Amino acid sequence: MFRKCVIFGLCLAVSTVFAQQGDRVELGRLQTGAAVSFVRAGGGEWGIEIAGAPAPRILQSKPAKLEIFNTEDDIRQLASGYKTVTKSTAGIEASAEIKYSDNVVFQVKDNWSLGSAVVSVSRKVEVTGNAPGGFYSSVILTVDPSVSWTDVNCLAPGLLYGDPTYDGAGSPGGTQNYNAKCFMMREDILSAPLFALSFKNGHSVAVLDAAPRGDTTVEETPQRAVMTDARFQFGALGAWQTDNNPIEFGFLFPGTTRSAGGGFGRGRGTQPATPRWTRRYHPISQGVVHSYQVSFRFGQNESFRDVTRNAWRWAWNTLNPPIIYIDVEQMRRILTDHLVAQANTIDGRTAMPFVINTITDEKQWNYTMTAMGFVGKNIECADQLLRESDRDKTERGQKMRQTGLAIISSLIQALPTVPLQGTGYNLATGKPWGSTGEQSDNNWTAPWLRNATEDMRVLMRAYRREKAQGKEHPEWFNWVKQYVDWLILQQRPDGSFPRRWERGSSEVAEAAGTTSYNPVPLLVLMSDETSDPKYKESAIRAAEYVWANWGNRGVFIGGAIDNPNITDKEAGMLSLEAYLSLYDATKESKWLEHAQAAANFAESWIWIWQVPMPQDANDSQLHWKKGVPALGFQGITAAVAGAVDEYLDWSVPSYTKLYKLTKDQHYLDVARVLLHNTKQMVALPGRQYDYKGIGWQQEGWSMSTGSRRGIGGHRFWLPWISANHLYGITGLEEYDPALFKMLCVKPATPAAGTTAN
Repeated sequence: MFRKCVIFGLCLAVSTVFAQQGDRVELGRLQTGAAVSFVRAGGGEWGIEIAGAPAPRILQSKPAKLEIFNTEDDIRQLASGYKTVTKSTAGIEASAEIKYSDNVVFQVKDNWSLGSAVVSVSRKVEVTGNAPGGFYSSVILTVDPSVSWTDVNCLAPGLLYGDPTYDGAGSPGGTQNYNAKCFMMREDILSAPLFALSFKNGHSVAVLDAAPRGDTTVEETPQRAVMTDARFQFGALGAWQTDNNPIEFGFLFPGTTRSAGGGFGRGRGTQPATPRWTRRYHPISQGVVHSYQVSFRFGQNESFRDVTRNAWRWAWNTLNPPIIYIDVEQMRRILTDHLVAQANTIDGRTAMPFVINTITDEKQWNYTMTAMGFVGKNIECADQLLRESDRDKTERGQKMRQTGLAIISSLIQALPTVPLQGTGYNLATGKPWGSTGEQSDNNWTAPWLRNATEDMRVLMRAYRREKAQGKEHPEWFNWVKQYVDWLILQQRPDGSFPRRWERGSSEVAEAAGTTSYNPVPLLVLMSDETSDPKYKESAIRAAEYVWANWGNRGVFIGGAIDNPNITDKEAGMLSLEAYLSLYDATKESKWLEHAQAAANFAESWIWIWQVPMPQDANDSQLHWKKGVPALGFQGITAAVAGAVDEYLDWSVPSYTKLYKLTKDQHYLDVARVLLHNTKQMVALPGRQYDYKGIGWQQEGWSMSTGSRRGIGGHRFWLPWISANHLYGITGLEEYDPALFKMLCVKPATPAAGTTAN
């Protein structure tokens, strides 16, 4: 035994000597064929190089990088190669020492490892001594100088999908930052702490914070340009190019950023692109905890759409978002009881109010405004009440049926003519909103393509369900057909539809064709119901237009009507519905492939890591409460960084359908997250939070800086909240009762994951 130990020790010593005396130590080879090596330069320090494949060469001669802040006029960049590089069975252990002053030394200890497509580093920085000011460290790699900024498309989930044109000029992923050649984003405004670069030759590299923590404080606000606090545990990711230097990309900790736009908030301004630093540091203090894990995934033979899919799934599998199971039947009953209770009746007309305060009984100025589709969803709310009445034959169910039918008939009576006078009306007067001098609704009820077609699709499905039960509603069908017959006349030669018309007119108010996916499912339904192919032909032309202009590049635009032509998740969600409806109608494989592209885009807006509320926050002042798992919600638009809601849980049936059509387990995992995790802030018995009653939930929250994290823009409930929660349940049950039962119940063993890419 002693001899074996001596031999092992000698071998280890020889290995160590070789690692420190040779010019190159190879960590291993990626599946791309590139070798990951540590290379010693003339000064005796070690750097890292990833080369030997068609992908651009990537390197860093000084992997240990620090920024030291003393004052605004004294910011120092310190960098060093590794002093030692030791190869072991686990990978490479590397260390560097950076001297800041006679009293302060930083010890950087990195452990590098390699999988088939992934290079990872676990970093720990130890501070010896104390000094004023603060520091951050970074893991930054450099792209071969032959690659220019315009040669690269970047992915930041929920904020940037290659083309920044539709992301909002001043947003983190917008045109101002693109023109400044700088995308630097805090991870707490990202659905996953992930950033990827896609090269023209089909290769890609993505960086991921593999163990994100995200801690911050209430005092941490975007207005404070410099802050130092040991409690900051959030990082930043991105790519940038300064002057004529090569492109750099990687991870900074804590999350210091540079932005030519607003960096936070709506980011729709047109202010000059003046770069602004928001600097975050740890104190230069002995004993400060400074550690993190960063992984780099290298892809090949990937289009940009492939990068979105593969990098996102890699992040999903790495972070492994947990399922926070709910009692689905309890949730369904509470939501439908709450929904029917909000219906308002005035002079025989019944509708869902546009907004209701979740905290007090104070009524908003637009309480009597009612709207179709998008956030109003009056017909969809009525449909959910009708669905519940089919399940419940008691007096409760009868009340829901009466209310649902009344909502539909009141809406048709208020908006009987086509072209529509609007997509909403005043419940107090029975007149289209905006026609009788009401306070401006900011066009919420104007004749939007989305609003009308979305709710009319629901009405057609309800019509067919009721008809199958022997319940005839010819007035429903006639109203929808009158609208659809007018609509197909508005389609332009290229297949597109305008976003919006003037009230009661065929005059176009917004010409952009970005939302031409909206009418597709309704047109397919009408063709099926009437056996007239012209509607389906119109649907195909519209879907092909959207795909040719945006979808084939993996970007989807304009779902939210209040963010004109902005990249957003609802565009992906609605495109998914459009392509699935055409696959059902034609069985052509291209539509299923397009549906998957839209689904891959839309799911990348789901938060798959848990964002902690500020440690020092007063829970009574938070809207998202401490202790409630903060994941599963989704980003809203690329222009509103860090803002989240639960809109995508409407798509539970669609992701389940994709699973059945493709046998891809991952889509079922997404459906499970959307079914359960999206309802954590619905008030239930025993967890009412600060809402005024059971069943309430406000519209959204922010997950960005400490001062904003856990706070929403308002405390209002809108009808879409309950409609979407409920359709995720009822639509899934309608589509596949067996899968519905399976997904509702927590499995005895953890749900199977998806295969890493």
